[in-house]
Amino acid sequence: MAYEISDVELWQFPEASTWAGTSVLRYIMGPKGKVGFVRDLFVDVTTSMVGTTSVPELQVGISSGDYTYGRYRLGTTTTAGYDVGPHRASQEYITGNPPRAGSDFASHVVLDGGPYTSVGISGGSYGTQVPAGRIPASGWTISNVVSSPANGSSYSRIFVNPTLNGANPLKDLVTGNLVNIQGVTGSTSVNGTKQAITSIDTTNYLWFEVNQTFSTAYAAGGFVDLVIVVTLKANGAASGNGGGIPRVKIQWVGPETV
Repeated sequence: MAYEISDVELWQFPEASTWAGTSVLRYIMGPKGKVGFVRDLFVDVTTSMVGTTSVPELQVGISSGDYTYGRYRLGTTTTAGYDVGPHRASQEYITGNPPRAGSDFASHVVLDGGPYTSVGISGGSYGTQVPAGRIPASGWTISNVVSSPANGSSYSRIFVNPTLNGANPLKDLVTGNLVNIQGVTGSTSVNGTKQAITSIDTTNYLWFEVNQTFSTAYAAGGFVDLVIVVTLKANGAASGNGGGIPRVKIQWVGPETV
């Protein structure tokens, strides 16, 4: 198997001029078979950020408002937002190498996910990833789909192939992770984007469930990709103001699959 040093991707999203008043969601999918670490977060502020109860922020995590993988609170304090201009998380008052964090005020910056060897994520909200806070590798091949033994036919249980996906392929997932399921024939109702995982096999990590009605017997095919959520988090007040262009830098590490 060939390995490369890493892939580094910079994701830039369209300007959201009313970001601070209403949260905005964007989505990322990583390359097949590679784990990811958020290395930097940037915001070109085009309208000054106003912090009433808290400053707006850029978050990278498993769902809306979650910052398991990375966080950048856009202000000089918890309530004093940044003025117009470029702002970069790695240029703040950073400690650690890695993981890096800026704690001149609470969780100002969280990069690299969190501690590599301990349970719990510095500044994050989930603690099951190992290393903590990394973005799990995805691109899993499906081997079977059945009606949920626990929840009946209103939920579908999706099995992934350990021969093709490695031992314990789903061990770094948590309930609430979003996934895209595509290419399943037979149980076609499970195909869909941005579906939340409702339960996971915590013994052998070979299956997860989604809230999709099981209809017909599984025939063949199918694969699963993890969806990473980027939240342009509002400041907690409907009258908030501020916006800009967000960018997310992620380093992907793993086998070369192209």
